[in-house]
Amino acid sequence: MVTQVAKTEEASGNTDVTNLAFNAFESYGNSISNRNIVGKLLKFSKGDWLAGEDAEEVEAGTQLVAHMSSLAIGWIKWVDNKPDQQLMGLLVEGFKPPSRKDLGDNDEDEWEVDEQSGQPRDPWQFSNYMILKAVGTSAEDENLFTFATSSKGGLGALGELCKGYGKAMRTKPDEWPIVALGVGAYNHPNKAFGRIKFPTLEIVGWEDKSVGEEEAPKPATKKAPAKPARKK
Repeated sequence: MVTQVAKTEEASGNTDVTNLAFNAFESYGNSISNRNIVGKLLKFSKGDWLAGEDAEEVEAGTQLVAHMSSLAIGWIKWVDNKPDQQLMGLLVEGFKPPSRKDLGDNDEDEWEVDEQSGQPRDPWQFSNYMILKAVGTSAEDENLFTFATSSKGGLGALGELCKGYGKAMRTKPDEWPIVALGVGAYNHPNKAFGRIKFPTLEIVGWEDKSVGEEEAPKPATKKAPAKPARKK
């Protein structure tokens, strides 16, 4: 497998995800290698699930199909609050991210200062991406979401999902888990931070991988030319 550090490009919208075969485990992995965000960006912020450029609220309890083969893990370098470089790969392909110390940028004196905390902020953030699809729909952009996270809570939610799927995948090789977007909470040890909310992705059902698969195009047929009539 090729590991690559590359400049992050804005999603162009040209990636064709309508013809992906859902019965192949690498289906969505192929699309995520071309661009990180497929469909609408889905994120969890301050207790709310938000989707798209306009950060539209997605109701807790909304059910989506988790395409496990699309899970990309690794590091993203942020410069001026924008992704500048990425070193990520697909979990299904056995990608193992390098250690943070091997990425460079280890001098904290050269790090940007976080506006909220006032402390130096590590430019490299460990991140995960996963593609989710509306239940029972086709693989078109309006039905797709990419959950992107680098927070402890978000990574934990994906970790729990992976554990649940890992236990069931042998008995459900042709199905993807359906997850409900949820919200959990705990009291922070430092009372100044109050109650902390975090995302959850509970498996509530399963969908066959073939659901939404586009019908294979049929080969074109030509009629044989009519034979000229014999002269009498």
